[in-house]
Amino acid sequence: MKLALALSRNLDPRRAFILRAAAVGLLLPAVFAQNAIAYLCIAGPVVVPLFLWLRAGAAGMPILPVISGLYFIYYAVPMLRGELTFYGSESLVEAGATVGAFLLAASLASWPFLSRARARRTSARNFVPDRQIVRLVFIGLTAGIIYYLALMSGSLNWLGPSISLVRSLALTLTSLACYFLGCARTSRLLVGGQWVAALAGMILLVILSLSNLLLVGGIMNLLAAFLGYIITGKRVPWFSMAMICAILAVLHAGKLQMRSTYWLPNSQFLEQSSAVELPAMMVDWFTGGVDALWSGGNESDLLERATLLHMLLLVQRTTPDLVPYLGGDTYALLPSMLVPRFVEPDKPQSQAGLNLLSIRYGLQTLESTANTTIGWGVVAEAYANFGYIAVVIVGVFFGALCGALMRISAAAAPLSVPMLVTIAAALVLFNLELDLSYLIITLFQTVVSTVVFASLPKLWTSRRRRAIPAEAMLLNGEFRPHEASSNSPPNG
Repeated sequence: MKLALALSRNLDPRRAFILRAAAVGLLLPAVFAQNAIAYLCIAGPVVVPLFLWLRAGAAGMPILPVISGLYFIYYAVPMLRGELTFYGSESLVEAGATVGAFLLAASLASWPFLSRARARRTSARNFVPDRQIVRLVFIGLTAGIIYYLALMSGSLNWLGPSISLVRSLALTLTSLACYFLGCARTSRLLVGGQWVAALAGMILLVILSLSNLLLVGGIMNLLAAFLGYIITGKRVPWFSMAMICAILAVLHAGKLQMRSTYWLPNSQFLEQSSAVELPAMMVDWFTGGVDALWSGGNESDLLERATLLHMLLLVQRTTPDLVPYLGGDTYALLPSMLVPRFVEPDKPQSQAGLNLLSIRYGLQTLESTANTTIGWGVVAEAYANFGYIAVVIVGVFFGALCGALMRISAAAAPLSVPMLVTIAAALVLFNLELDLSYLIITLFQTVVSTVVFASLPKLWTSRRRRAIPAEAMLLNGEFRPHEASSNSPPNG
């Protein structure tokens, strides 16, 4: 605590207040933790990325500070909830120190990028004029709605494993469209009837993304819209965010009952998937969530499933005494994953690394991985492969990646291509349950999809430039259809 106060003296009053408030809010709860030392091993390093970002002038998107906050939720909060009575103090301290080492390595790796970003000015311009932003919003929302409807009807089954490419392209387009929606709303480009239509499309998109009874798709689209609003308008819509969080809390409370009712046994697929039945299913979901919150059952806890600490404790308790180190087996899957599926139809699935860990540590069988995937995160995966050294190395890689994105966004306009790449990549990085190979594959597909999306305005512009000269010739009488071919019959 004293260290945070000392470091904040080098900041301006507003940033010093933010740092001190974060330090107090994160460190003081240690008195309520199951193991205060283990808790502080995580909470202390969580503050470091925020300090480095504020010290660099708060330049660019605070990607690593936000991710560190998510690590606090996934790894430190369980120690405040009394969920770890099965594990001894030594195990908790070891796990806390491992997560803390990862965060410190990531922070130090991001530092050079932040120092360089501080002196840079905004140079990247918006890749699209204001008049085309609204068009991109509706194109992206329409693409997402069509994708989800086709997915529910089974129209995409013929794609087989190649559907992952279509999914990546569609989900990236929808996320960027939601980001544009937030930008356009705060810039007053979306008003009146267009705003009503866009908002209705956004709501429909979120509902369709929730049709599989998984919240992550809807949350990412909503987060993208809020990021666009905040980055462009430099203000936070607290009331709207509170309403959305309340709705998500209700849906989270009712999701277990809904899944037991609508999912096929031992799978994550709906027993009957139909757009016609979706409204009734959403009503059942909401009313079931309200009932769960009212009854106060365990399923109503919003943070119940937000933990990866159990996975790390499992790995450290059994490796290498009972389960040998993997020796890089999950990382070795990456080269084959990068090969397009039309070139290598039998290449591993993107979840192959996660499935390998689940089978290795006895949480799943080979058959059950076909229907369910368990999240592990890069920290537990790194330790399972090589131990502490891999945790630090992966932390350095992860921090450098976040630092590079933060530096890019520091010199980017809200609607420039670098900012779009940063937003899309950040939404992928916010999913802490992915393993490293799955993370890299998803990032690669997302960046490619973003570049494709950014090329659409250029295609429109080039087509218009080709059309304008022909129109001008027609108006000036320089182009006559009957003279276009030497084989045209003579007059008269």
